[in-house]
Amino acid sequence: MNALTVSAPVDMAELRATLAAEAGPVHFVAGGTDMLIAGRPLPETGLLVDLARVAGMAFISTDGSDVRIGGATTVAALAADCRLRVRIPALCEAAAQCGSVQIRNRATIGGNIANAAPAADLMPVLVAAGTRLVLLKHNGTQYEAALCEYLPNSGHLITEVILPASGLLPRSAFVKLGSRQDMTISRLNLAMLAEFQSNHFGVVRIAAGALGPVSSRLHRAEVALAGCKLGAATLRDFIAALIDEVDTAIPGRNSQIYKRRAITGLGLDLIAQALGLSPRDRLFEEAAG
Repeated sequence: MNALTVSAPVDMAELRATLAAEAGPVHFVAGGTDMLIAGRPLPETGLLVDLARVAGMAFISTDGSDVRIGGATTVAALAADCRLRVRIPALCEAAAQCGSVQIRNRATIGGNIANAAPAADLMPVLVAAGTRLVLLKHNGTQYEAALCEYLPNSGHLITEVILPASGLLPRSAFVKLGSRQDMTISRLNLAMLAEFQSNHFGVVRIAAGALGPVSSRLHRAEVALAGCKLGAATLRDFIAALIDEVDTAIPGRNSQIYKRRAITGLGLDLIAQALGLSPRDRLFEEAAG
């Protein structure tokens, strides 16, 4: 059995050459938070590629119609980028609530996607935005795939994350619920991207995490808002749709009753944040009551 070897390429050309020359299994590490914090063991064989020094894999580009983010961009960089906050505030908010300061300084957007944790905080925003990934195969070729088509165990490296212009709606928000106020793993998280003008919703895209094995769109909740006027009746329909989403996703689970209640308050907080309103506004109290 061959022992584990380590490579630390400095640019994309060296990375491609390294992958092409390896016949055995290849493993990637960027921030390494799962190994450092969660104690996940190193693989015993194959090639471990350290992505931390690869030039051109950590960037945030907001100048074009699409937002493009390098796969090795840290979560802290996402949270702090002012231009990104203008284009999609929900992603910055999700990043700011992801783990501790130490974790955010090491964890990367590519790692958050590749680890495929059901409660990953960036994922609901990325799913709602219709994100696409640029993936690098071991033979050095690249291809694009929708986030929903990505297979975490494929061995293909996420080099770039693309948030298409069509998914970057004017309003966006992210909310989460955990066991404590700070540095908590989400028991439930929600993201919304929406059009809202003249007190009416237009297109609405909502996704949830920690409600199944992967983050997913909440289509019933979207339909309850799309094209509707903001009001207590609309919000009550929205709450009913959210509860229905929970019942469909986790029927009979021990957490079903808890999450039916939790998603009600979290959903109203989501709308309030997206529209710049107070969740204590009378409108939301009437809907919840």
